Amino acid sequence: MEHRLAYGLALVAAALVLSTAARAQCDVKFCTSKGYVAYEAYQVQQGLTERVAGHKLRLVRVEPNRGAYLAGEARLLDFNTYHLICSEARIEISGWRKVFTKYLIDILPSGEMKVFGPLEYPDIGWQEAAKDGPQPLNLDIFGPNEAPLTIESSDTEHEYQLLRNVSRKQSEGGNEFHIKSELVQIDKHGNELQRLVLHERTYIEPRD
Repeated sequence: MEHRLAYGLALVAAALVLSTAARAQCDVKFCTSKGYVAYEAYQVQQGLTERVAGHKLRLVRVEPNRGAYLAGEARLLDFNTYHLICSEARIEISGWRKVFTKYLIDILPSGEMKVFGPLEYPDIGWQEAAKDGPQPLNLDIFGPNEAPLTIESSDTEHEYQLLRNVSRKQSEGGNEFHIKSELVQIDKHGNELQRLVLHERTYIEPRD
């Protein structure tokens, strides 16, 4: 009896670990600065968005004459992202892949991305690296819904809001989560003129 109980508890613990790991793999870190949103994209995403080959950092700009649009993307080595920091002309992303790794990405006046890296720091341990900066925000949330995040821009006629929402319903397999993050353009009268989806997926959490 004790053996069966121990075995059952081990199965429960393994399921919890796997569930946590599955969620962690879908972290989509992002940061913002004046005129843009930068966010990660991974091949492991298996929702309604397309599969992405490898690890990328995408840049979405907001401009008076174009609204919100995908301006470019940078290919990165696969690593567990610790920090993602946006300033008006530069993005810094760093994390761990057997060694502390960092990229510096300059945003040129033309809007193009100039990538410096990977820069490796073998003398910095993962614990020290994890403390080196603020924890980045995540597009992939599990609730409650986040308040709209306003993106600063030079567009005086419109406002841009980043919406991060999650809904849940019961399905045959368990709890089904639908996660969606999008950038919305709003005019001065409060009308939505554009929606650009940054991240969207469906995740089923098996019943106990």
